[in-house]
Amino acid sequence: MEQLGERLRRYRREAHKTLLDVASEAGLSVGFLSQAERNLSGVSLSSLANIARALNVPLRLLIDQPEQRSPDSREGHRRRYSTIDRGQTYERLSSSFPGSQINAVRMCLPVGYVSESVTHGGDEFVYVLSGAVRYCVAGVDYPLESGDSLHFDGRHQHFLANTGATPAEVVSVGTLPIFDDQADA
Repeated sequence: MEQLGERLRRYRREAHKTLLDVASEAGLSVGFLSQAERNLSGVSLSSLANIARALNVPLRLLIDQPEQRSPDSREGHRRRYSTIDRGQTYERLSSSFPGSQINAVRMCLPVGYVSESVTHGGDEFVYVLSGAVRYCVAGVDYPLESGDSLHFDGRHQHFLANTGATPAEVVSVGTLPIFDDQADA
């Protein structure tokens, strides 16, 4: 089965774009995109959505995300998935329907996890379920622990790090389209 990095490279080449073209359009560094294409770096969902937009392909062609047809989401019935296996996993919490604007995921971040720095359109709201994380937004650090939340403009450069001694669980809700199965809903 083709890994994410190979899909990124294949679709980039099919689009006749350079690493610099895609990185610039996705708001990422060329070095990070190169590492992602070689499966050397994990890629956040927001970065993948930006890359998919830069490549003009649906996100579902880059990553196998579970569908969420029902408006309710039940603990124990959601399938965990990952972009590249670096320990972080996601559970889809929200469904898609015509006109829906929010997307929600539950993220499990391993000890030592640090995301890439990214920008994207729309709002982002996070709520820490367990553990300790640090969001850096526009150069300002926000240390968050269980029960803490943060709401920010995704257009500001930001990244996330697990700063605790245990895995962290965070719910992220945003307006960036990270699920593209709306047509199927």
